[in-house]
Amino acid sequence: MKYPRESDLGKIEYKLILSALDENRLESLATQMRFRLEEGNGEAFYVLGVSNDGDVIGMTKEEMQKSLDALEKIAELVNAKIVYKRIVEIGRGREVAEVLVRLFRDQVPIEINLAVMGHVNAGKSTLTGVLISGKYDDGNGSLRAVVARHLHEVISGRTSSISMRLLGFDDKGEVVNRNVRDPLDEADITMKSSKVIRLIDLGGHERYLRTTLKGLLGYDVNYVMLVVGADDGLSTMGREHLAIASILKFPVFVVITKVDKYPKERIDQIINDIKSVLKIPGINRLALEVEDEGDLLNSILAMKTTRVVPIFKVSNVTGKGIDLLLKLLNVLPSSTKRIVDELPLVYIDEIYNVTGVGPVVLGSVVRGSVSSNEDFYIGPDKAGEFKQVKVKSIQINRVFVDRASEGYIATFAIQGVNKEYLRKGMIMSKNKGLAVKRFKARVFILHHPTTIREGYVATMHLYTLRQAVKFEKIYKKVLRSGDSSEVILHFLYNPEYVEKGQIFVFREGRTRGIGVVLEPLA
Repeated sequence: MKYPRESDLGKIEYKLILSALDENRLESLATQMRFRLEEGNGEAFYVLGVSNDGDVIGMTKEEMQKSLDALEKIAELVNAKIVYKRIVEIGRGREVAEVLVRLFRDQVPIEINLAVMGHVNAGKSTLTGVLISGKYDDGNGSLRAVVARHLHEVISGRTSSISMRLLGFDDKGEVVNRNVRDPLDEADITMKSSKVIRLIDLGGHERYLRTTLKGLLGYDVNYVMLVVGADDGLSTMGREHLAIASILKFPVFVVITKVDKYPKERIDQIINDIKSVLKIPGINRLALEVEDEGDLLNSILAMKTTRVVPIFKVSNVTGKGIDLLLKLLNVLPSSTKRIVDELPLVYIDEIYNVTGVGPVVLGSVVRGSVSSNEDFYIGPDKAGEFKQVKVKSIQINRVFVDRASEGYIATFAIQGVNKEYLRKGMIMSKNKGLAVKRFKARVFILHHPTTIREGYVATMHLYTLRQAVKFEKIYKKVLRSGDSSEVILHFLYNPEYVEKGQIFVFREGRTRGIGVVLEPLA
């Protein structure tokens, strides 16, 4: 019996024996395990009793037990657990063990989802880079590349996709990202943080509005940070972002960037523009300028009422106001969670097929909780049917957990369907849901250039669900900007799962509207 020669890369590690380990040796082996876990996306495979060349030598039962105990100690040092072991006798009283080690955390840190919105070139991505790295920008957007997901975003300087980055805080309120090997390593940040802020960087250009709406509605956002550049001020898209976030009743705060380049009069003018938008009927909010740490508690208490919008002034180049903003993020309260015993509901966003694992879905737990090794129903498909699946394992920020509760974004390895069956906008629940083609809703028209009549078609966004809907019936017959009416909407393609009370947004060209589901119709 012989194994392939051990590779310096990958998640597989051979050990001939692990015994008589002092503190320095344990720490060295823990560092090695961290590397193997990173290579294996949170899992590492150890083979005990085998040389680096792959020769099977084995060890006695006593040596094996001591080696397994030592491996367990090493795993504890890196917040991992032994989740599987297989011991094989190879003759003459000697044994070989195959052991699976998994990065694990019994209790994940408090997590807050923060949508970063604003006009293109306002400095959203640069601000995210400054907060995460602790470095200041060179004035030419050097830190923008830190958070960009695609090459064209680095070159153009425009965010066209949803970029999610973690900002971690420890028990002392210090930023964890700056003390880890890679400030973007989600697993490392999660393991070392007591609280994490998920910065959901959304595109600011109008052509990426559907992506922006998906990020705002699909990831159980707790707060919205509207970034306004001092050069362009509160642009048309910035006003729209502020209006949508306010009407959807998200707690909002504003960050004015590039304050080092412009005089106080210019900043005051922008603040007055923000106050004017906040006074619009339907938004009806007040602005609070945050000048020092003494204003933080007042701004947090006021923001939770959704009536007050705190305003911060920062410079990504000089660092002015950055520490004050970080203190706000550190003390932002998490949303009050509902009872975890409620029937769970997960909206699916991304779908993957992982070699050796099978279908993996990323989704937001919008209600209840999901535990590993539980059975769920997933759907609806094109026929409106649901299929039963088993959740094999769960990861939050690339760390394996036993359970994902309401408010968390997690990935679920599932068994029972293939990747081709799955699509974005599906749900995962304990019961078979009712998929419908029609539902009754009350809508409010934010903007439309002319009139909306029966037969009008728009794109609807509800959590991760996105589909064209037709206005089958309008009780008010004709709708214009500022109008509200009960309507019956008809999905043009697939039946979908919707619930009474869910809020959605619809758009078509320059048309923007918001609605609430009143009743699914069979």
